[in-house]
Amino acid sequence: MSDLHPAASPVTGSTPAPGKTPRKLSQAVVIVHGMGEQRPMSTLREFVQAVWSHDPARVPFYARVSDPGRPAGEKINRTWITPDSRTNSHELRRITTPYDVAGRRTDFYELYWADITQGTTRGRLAAWVTSLLWRKPADIPRDARGLYVVTLLAVITVLCAALVLATSASQGYLSWTTGTLVTILASFVIWLVDRFGLPYFGDVAAYVRAEAATVEKRALVRDRGLTLLRRLMMDDGYDRIVLVSHSLGSIIAYDLLQILWADFRPRKLEAARDKARLKAIHAVDKATLKSDGAAWPSLDDFSGFRRAQWELYRQLRVRDADHPLPWKISDFVTLGSPLTHSEFLVTYNLAEFRRGIAERLFSACPPIAETAAGGTVLYQEGRSRSGKPQRAVHHGAVFAATRWTNIFDRGNGWLTGDPISGPMAENFGPGVEDIQVKLRSSRGRIFTHTLYWSLKATGIEIAPAAGTPRSHIDVLRDAVDLGRKFEPSQAVPTIAAGK
Repeated sequence: MSDLHPAASPVTGSTPAPGKTPRKLSQAVVIVHGMGEQRPMSTLREFVQAVWSHDPARVPFYARVSDPGRPAGEKINRTWITPDSRTNSHELRRITTPYDVAGRRTDFYELYWADITQGTTRGRLAAWVTSLLWRKPADIPRDARGLYVVTLLAVITVLCAALVLATSASQGYLSWTTGTLVTILASFVIWLVDRFGLPYFGDVAAYVRAEAATVEKRALVRDRGLTLLRRLMMDDGYDRIVLVSHSLGSIIAYDLLQILWADFRPRKLEAARDKARLKAIHAVDKATLKSDGAAWPSLDDFSGFRRAQWELYRQLRVRDADHPLPWKISDFVTLGSPLTHSEFLVTYNLAEFRRGIAERLFSACPPIAETAAGGTVLYQEGRSRSGKPQRAVHHGAVFAATRWTNIFDRGNGWLTGDPISGPMAENFGPGVEDIQVKLRSSRGRIFTHTLYWSLKATGIEIAPAAGTPRSHIDVLRDAVDLGRKFEPSQAVPTIAAGK
């Protein structure tokens, strides 16, 4: 029996009443957690609470139950935590929902990777920090200068203190009392590094840049993510996947998207047989970038581009004999993402990053055109046995069929907001929907990096495109888009006849 909807799960109140909205294929939401010593399912459960459990508009009245965590009787949307073999870990579970108002169920998964990056040494962390600081001033991007200056001052302070201590000790100027205080201070600094530096930034040092010391862990993290996503892509019970990522997890998720697209991208397209797919691709072509990697043109019809992405995703999620690998990832959502500093973290300067965009080492949104003159993401890759020309979409065009929404809280050095986050369009193209929010917890605006899905925090959208500013939770719900606002009332079949 498939474990998509286990028989062991309680079903009372989960089945639509006779005559109601017919059941549809399920959708999967995969959460990629951020840096730090994460507990399995901790991020996942909090995320589901925000996106699903406390959204009364998502379910019929009979799918709402009293919140077990609040005896006062507050109603929440029902969920169940069920075992699942796709994650290859008994520490993880799938969180599944009843049928929503559209007759669709949603399964939430967590891609957990923190255990793989454990064991980063102080030396590796120090080498990574040194590589970041040892840059020409001109190579420091404007939005990273606050972080750079604060980190540089902290390192200089520690080094100067160590130099003064060593000089005083060598010349016999150090009293017993002073030596004791210095020892205590040094121990405290080491404790801070071990308690906060290694658990958090050790993950970054272990993954963010390909070097001899990081290649093995990067491969293990990616293999785990690819295993989960490939199983979901090939599961005929799902017709949509949403990939949500936080912090360092967004760099991991971005890498996974590029690798998966290289395998699942549309190929062997023929003019007569694949009219619908080619029509959807040509609609995206209207926004493709003429790329030398130096600057982005404006995107005149942003809403039209997003609709074109959704339509291409709809066409590619159909699996048939001629196209056995469906593409089901409709949305990529980044929260507090350091990808905004890619030219500083992933490469050594902006020129190297732009070169990577032009060479398709990094995928842009909208995608780069196949030819320098622009025009299309297609290229001819040969002919069929009957002699008909066949075309394929190039490997750097993942955002032709996947929408990218980036939510950030602009920071101020290390003091307020989320200094790790920022806008994406400047680096990755005008097709990314950047949404700025202003978050606040009980401590005020101090380091809001983990508040994007917090129900205890308050947050408001900054400079909304239209209408009244949304709360940070509404912004997140709209980005994940469980209701599929672009889905037509009569969707195309998701599984071909005979499958």
